Formats: sequence, structure tokens, C-alpha cells
Amino acid sequence: MPLTDITIDFLQQYFDKILVVSIPRFAERHEKLKEHLKGLSFEFFWGTDKLQLNKDELIREGSYNEELAKKHQRQGKSLNLGEIACSLSHRNLYTFMIAQEWEKVLVLEDDILPLYRNLGCLANTLQELPPDWELVYLGYLKHEKVTARLKSKLIFYKVLSRLGMMKWNYTMVSNILPKGYSRHLRIAGFHDCTHAYAITSVAAKKLLAHQTPVSYRADDLLSTLILKGELNAFITDPKFFDQEIFHDRSLTSDIRTQPEL
Repeated sequence: MPLTDITIDFLQQYFDKILVVSIPRFAERHEKLKEHLKGLSFEFFWGTDKLQLNKDELIREGSYNEELAKKHQRQGKSLNLGEIACSLSHRNLYTFMIAQEWEKVLVLEDDILPLYRNLGCLANTLQELPPDWELVYLGYLKHEKVTARLKSKLIFYKVLSRLGMMKWNYTMVSNILPKGYSRHLRIAGFHDCTHAYAITSVAAKKLLAHQTPVSYRADDLLSTLILKGELNAFITDPKFFDQEIFHDRSLTSDIRTQPEL
């Protein structure tokens, strides 16, 4: 099912640029993506390939800070090469966006799957954003629905944070679950993934500052600043893009798998 002319026209007018993060060797994904987004004017933003990275060199040159990465990860782990490559790719996009003086950019990854059944309300959804919005997820995982069980867990987490038994402080814990805003938007909470989100130049500058040197997973960077209350961020309801991996169990994450030696 192709994108409708209404959706295409709105996206082209609303955003200064639509960028798809990828690397040249994913040629098969590129062809599939062109079919998914047929009619939409976008550009590939060539990111960093993990096969061309050496962690020791990145640490020596100051591009990646392993100690900070361990500090930022709730599990206290360092980033693997796939995660570093993904983080560098998105960080470099922020740098490029700022240099080009673009005010609003839609960022997609090369393995997106448009949710065509929902795209009819995309224009109305983005028009509900306030003038000072900074980031909006058009696709995400985690906390899609706020259930009674999640609310109960949140109370427990708040108690733990008050007792100093959580890595996140009380403010961050209080912002985990999304909150109501408008018919098709909610104030963002803690969400995973960076396959479909939009940012303003204000957000790009904040994200770049916190990811220089790289010390966060790309999606953890977004969620951390949201939890701290440092980004005016939203999620769309419904979502408009998934990743193909969500629908096909035979696919594996290139970010999580380690390159062969």
C-alpha cells in the first residue's frame, strides 16, 4: 500500500528535510525502503558502519567515552560496536542538521515499516504539536498504553528512588509513563528505539551536546533527556512507523550482533 498524496504533500511541506539513516552496504534495505516511501522525497544520511570501527581507537581519539557509557547504562555495561556506530550516526546527523540550519527534520532508519492504516491521521496529529515542541516519536516501543499494572510499578519505583535504591532520581522516575496532551499526542515518557522521530534545531543542539563524546545508546540519549525534563517531547497515538524486525522474527538486529572476527 503506497503513501497517499495527502500524506506525502504534508510531510514535504512540514519538514525542512526527511533523512533516512543507513550505511552503503545495506543495498537490499534501500530498495525495500524506496518502495515503502514511494513518492516521498527523502535523502539517505550515510552513518557509521560498525565494521569500520575499532573501539580502542575511538577511545584514544575521544570519540567514545567508555567510563561514561558504563555510568549512563542502567546495567553498567559499555556499548558494543553496533551501538557505538548507531550513536555516532545519529550524532553526526544532528551536527549536519545544525550546520544546514534546518529547523525541523524527520529522522527515519532504513528498516522502517509504515503503518499505512494509521497514516491518514498523520497530518492532524503533527498539527496538534505546540509551537515549542522539540522532539516527537512517530514510532517507538515501550509504554504504548498506560495500564493499572504500570501505574502500580511506578509507585514502587518512586519509593525505591526516594530511598536511593535506583539509578534514576525521583524526577526521572516520575516521568517514566507518558501523560495525556491532545487527541493524537501524549507527553513522552520512557520509550525505546530511534527508527522514526522528528526533531527541531533546538533539540538537535541539546542532543549533540550530551553525545559528545558518545556515551549513550542512540535511543537512551533521547529517553534520558526526556526523563530529566530537558526535552519538550511527545509520542504520537497511534504510531505511524514500526521496524520490520517487530513483524518478522527471522530478522535480527544488526546493532546487537557483534561483527565476525
